[in-house]
Amino acid sequence: MKIAPTLVMVTAASILTGCGMLPSIPFIGDDDKPEKTTYIDLRPQAPLEVPADLRQVEPSQVSAIPDIGVQRNASYYPDRPPLPDAKYASDNRDEVRVQRLGSRSWLVIPESPTTAWPKMKQFFADNGIVLVDDRPQVGRLNTVWLEDAGSPARDVVRTLVQRARSDAGLEIGKDRFLLRVEQGMQPQSTEVHLRHDNDDLNGVVEPDILRVQDVNSDLVAAEKALLEQIGGYVAARVAESTVSKVALQIGSQPKSDMRRNADGIPELSFFLDRGRALASLTQSLRNAGVLINSEDSDAGRFDISIPNEVLTGKKGSGILCRVTFSCGSQNETNVTLLMSEAIATDKGDAYKIFVLQDGQLMADADKAQEILVMIREFAT
Repeated sequence: MKIAPTLVMVTAASILTGCGMLPSIPFIGDDDKPEKTTYIDLRPQAPLEVPADLRQVEPSQVSAIPDIGVQRNASYYPDRPPLPDAKYASDNRDEVRVQRLGSRSWLVIPESPTTAWPKMKQFFADNGIVLVDDRPQVGRLNTVWLEDAGSPARDVVRTLVQRARSDAGLEIGKDRFLLRVEQGMQPQSTEVHLRHDNDDLNGVVEPDILRVQDVNSDLVAAEKALLEQIGGYVAARVAESTVSKVALQIGSQPKSDMRRNADGIPELSFFLDRGRALASLTQSLRNAGVLINSEDSDAGRFDISIPNEVLTGKKGSGILCRVTFSCGSQNETNVTLLMSEAIATDKGDAYKIFVLQDGQLMADADKAQEILVMIREFAT
């Protein structure tokens, strides 16, 4: 009975001693709260400095590292950092394919220009074709004049030219090809545009022309045949993948851009000619599974219905919805897409796409941005 009070006092002393060992936590008033820091406020730090008495190793770049762009419109996210854009995937994203729009054709390669550029050069080297006007900064290549294209073929390029000349009954002139390698619609994609030029037909194309797609091929059959041959060459992985540092500039010329303007309104820009911008928008909606209720190409206006599962990735809305058919438009988002006329920008002419609802710019800017991101991801 005499031990109990002593035990209580010892226990109390131990607890007080233990509390004293804990670090003191000062009270933070409202005025003393530390300022929030999010990743939109982060900035690159100064490079690491190696002391002079230590051996320095020359840095080497194994792969291309893209520059980090400035965060746009950070002020529109005062309470939370912006969420990363959703990623969508189309079925043919990983395929080498030839795309056509009217009489135009081009090759799409699911690789960045830094790896596609060396493969273009290797294809012609494997066929004994000399290349001139090598300008990797803008993705331009020309072949030499194929003076012996009419003689018995020795390689794929001369063979297809010889066949195209024979089918067209062409017996005059020398032939060559003009190539332009560009950034594709998707970040990890490349477009290859080429034209056939004959020095006795329709005049000689200026060798320093930049956009070869702005001229017509003298022999369209030769153009299409060579695109298919290059596509098969890349798809068969004949050439090993290498990274061309001199071709980094090609990838800095995007064909699309997603941002919020100075008023915080989401806008998607296509740096294409109007015909292809409309075609890319229409094809993107189809690839995404969006219903086009009505369209006016001249006005650049599309009334669409987007199934919620396209944006959320979640299918269906329950058995009651499917049995009673009473859900109606609850399972879809009805909006209007409006494409502007050409707008001059520092990247060239752009066609901007906005999301409207009930005749006005969509009030839910986050939802509008989600829709535009979907269009960009499915665009080809």
